[in-house]
Amino acid sequence: MSGYISIETLYETDSTREKETIKEIDLKNNLEGQINGLWYYNQTFFLYHLKKRDFHSAKLNAYLCGCIDEYLITHYDSRILDSGVRNLTYVLLSDNNQLITRFADLGHSSYTWMVERGHSTLLYCIQQIMKGDWERVKWSIEIMKTKNEKLRKVILPDILFFEGLMEKDESKICVAIAQLLKDHKKRNKHMGITEEYISIPALTYTKLAWLKGFEIQIDHPLIPKEFLPYRPLEYYDDKYSFLKL
Repeated sequence: MSGYISIETLYETDSTREKETIKEIDLKNNLEGQINGLWYYNQTFFLYHLKKRDFHSAKLNAYLCGCIDEYLITHYDSRILDSGVRNLTYVLLSDNNQLITRFADLGHSSYTWMVERGHSTLLYCIQQIMKGDWERVKWSIEIMKTKNEKLRKVILPDILFFEGLMEKDESKICVAIAQLLKDHKKRNKHMGITEEYISIPALTYTKLAWLKGFEIQIDHPLIPKEFLPYRPLEYYDDKYSFLKL
């Protein structure tokens, strides 16, 4: 039995919190913290709409998560990119090519230093795949292989996936994603209620593979097939006033 409150209850609570947060932002109270809160509310809305199979609304919520991250990085030098793959998941699921293109070039003021020392290299590698810079992908993989044995063991499926894309080896890609799904509980233990609906980074990598031309078929409830094809919305509503400036 799940230890989380229902997504329906969380949706109602976060809908109220969103309205309150927008008022605080309009009053310019704790802007960075309030804007960061909107990210979590939109993640809730994404999961709610995913469960209701309202993929249009879910994709819009994914887009807003990505736009909020971009805003926090560019306006507050946020270290979001150091926290793992989760945030990038929603950028890819948005199918907004402009956002995806911009996000591939994002970095905070210490990002290069972090990447070169292997601290944020995994996410950086994904950015290079998004851009199609395979030389930097190879360079990133070599850095990741120098990590200590314990961490290197954890990210072996990630490295296998990156190598599979680089080598155009679909079997490697599928083996890597299968391993990530097998390790779902371990890799998603800090994701809260999200772990009940999607598997990060397995979903992220499956979506990335599709964007790169590998339409691999994964039959798993935590990899929603509806999000795998590239199907941008006709219109993306920025919704929040600070995103429209």
